[in-house]
Amino acid sequence: MLRRFLRYLSKVFDFEEHVATLRDGRQAPQVAASTVFKSVFLMFVFRLGSLNRLEQELRRRGSWRKLLGGRPPSADTVGYSLSRFSLEEVRALVARHHHRAWRNKAIHGRPRERRRVIAIDGNELGASEARCCDQCLKREVQKKDRTVIQYYHRVVVAQWIGVTPPGILDVERVKPGEGEVVAARRLLKRLVGAYGRLFDVISADAIYLEAPFLKDVLSAGKHFVVVLKQENRCLFQDAQQLKSLVKPQVVPGAGKTSRIWDLEGLTSFTTLGSPVRVVWAEETKIVTRIIGGKKEEITEENTWVWVTDLSSKEASAQDIQTWGHDRWNLENRGFNELTQHWDLTHSYVHDPTAMEVLLLTLALAFLTTYLFYERNLKKQPRKFLSRLALAARFLEDLPVLLGAPSG
Repeated sequence: MLRRFLRYLSKVFDFEEHVATLRDGRQAPQVAASTVFKSVFLMFVFRLGSLNRLEQELRRRGSWRKLLGGRPPSADTVGYSLSRFSLEEVRALVARHHHRAWRNKAIHGRPRERRRVIAIDGNELGASEARCCDQCLKREVQKKDRTVIQYYHRVVVAQWIGVTPPGILDVERVKPGEGEVVAARRLLKRLVGAYGRLFDVISADAIYLEAPFLKDVLSAGKHFVVVLKQENRCLFQDAQQLKSLVKPQVVPGAGKTSRIWDLEGLTSFTTLGSPVRVVWAEETKIVTRIIGGKKEEITEENTWVWVTDLSSKEASAQDIQTWGHDRWNLENRGFNELTQHWDLTHSYVHDPTAMEVLLLTLALAFLTTYLFYERNLKKQPRKFLSRLALAARFLEDLPVLLGAPSG
């Protein structure tokens, strides 16, 4: 299975050819940057969870030279190399794989979906009271009878939503002294340059409902769907008053009924300088809960409000509702899976550059293994092999590929 996966990478993505061009800032290195990158990539493919575990595997299993194309690196060498990598080259590698996947029609959206949507959101990468660097963010945390300083890093992540696989396109680190939206503006600029017409809409949480960020989105020729939460905002209050004068559209669904108010031409968002549309949805659904050891059906009611620049001719209210909810894919199909099964928040190397390279490499491993599982394996093998089990199967096949005994 591992040999098949490596052939898939080579045939579909020209993986070896492009990785061979990667460089870092070391002078006359004994282990090439491309070898370091392939080692880290395979660490994520095998889901080893740490650089120390990777080093143990490199030492334990036969000759890795054939697989890596050079001398296997130590954990220290990996950390030293990654901290000197070119982020632009790694980002270009990830973008190239996404472009190839879309060109090959390997990434599938919903039937008749006309637009490609990206979600942007922040995620924290662990926290420590001891380890820190000059790029760490800081916060005070109350512990019993004392206040301690906690050091952490945070990144803004861009991910496909409404498609399979929900690949991560890029990440941007939040720097000390700046807000998440400032980092998101840098990320957006890079996304437009790297992915161009490959996406149409940005879906984001309420924190991104800021005029400078949304103006950047519009200037790039893209559209936005952003959650509106602040009840004290004029836009929210105007939409709330206007909806009392408009009859809602009732949309029945599987286990859920939505009452949707579609409110166009609101000018209360004065700092944006252009009218916006508000889609207000009150959703009722029946859910089953176990209470006192017995199953009971409970009615849940939720209210969602989204702001968008898209007119009703460009996107229906149900489209806005769908893309707004799809943003949770960034949590459920992105951060949660990557944290639980890919060790997203593990501190591999406490260096800002190395952290971003590791996240981008993880994104590449996530995308390619997902595509291999969904597009290369037949339906029958997938019935008995989960994607998590696939990583274990790859590791089992490693000794055979290396010509070494297992164990």
